[in-house]
Amino acid sequence: MATSNTYSFRPDVEEIIAESFERCGIDDETRTGYQAKAARRSLNLLFSEFANRGINYWAVQNNTLALVKDQITYTLPVGTIDMIDVVIRQTANGTTTDTTIQRVSLSGYNQLPNKASSGKPSQYMLDKTYTPTINVWQVPDTGGYSLLYWSINQLEDISASNQDADIPYRWTDCLCAGLASKLAMKYAPDKFDLLNRVYERAFEFAAATDNDGVSMRVRPRGLNLY
Repeated sequence: MATSNTYSFRPDVEEIIAESFERCGIDDETRTGYQAKAARRSLNLLFSEFANRGINYWAVQNNTLALVKDQITYTLPVGTIDMIDVVIRQTANGTTTDTTIQRVSLSGYNQLPNKASSGKPSQYMLDKTYTPTINVWQVPDTGGYSLLYWSINQLEDISASNQDADIPYRWTDCLCAGLASKLAMKYAPDKFDLLNRVYERAFEFAAATDNDGVSMRVRPRGLNLY
């Protein structure tokens, strides 16, 4: 049996949109230009939903943030959704030591009696604004500290049909299924229940393999708003 001996299947946004509309019973000949534009918007909304359902491991990035003596607040890169596995690294006299740093809520941080107390940082508070920031406590008493963390990042926007979606191969079917569900809600309501069930099953399959290869992992939460 002859096979292709290639591994390059990666549908672009136009192909993903076409597949999703076809699942709704809408082909290229009947689809309008506005519907294509609306589909790109729905794709971006679907990415937002993915972020709310749990950790997208392909969007996790290792980062190092140098802490500055007497500085409390630090700005994180735009697109940072969350932080996991945060440690404080101290380098002194040629020795490097990593220590886990505790995350506190906004309420917990506000209850700290002296936010200007200096020393080795042991806690941090993440403010999830559009441009996210963190506050550390205690305030660094030296410049020898660094914050090492894994950031969960926003998936890149879809702005044109000839682009590639910011997802790995194993999530392709889930992306098509999710987009078909959102499009059916607007253009094929009689097919919505079926397509939404297909999407939930595809998400479950994709999420089950989206882990770091260990027995304990963060499992994406189910989200069905319809």
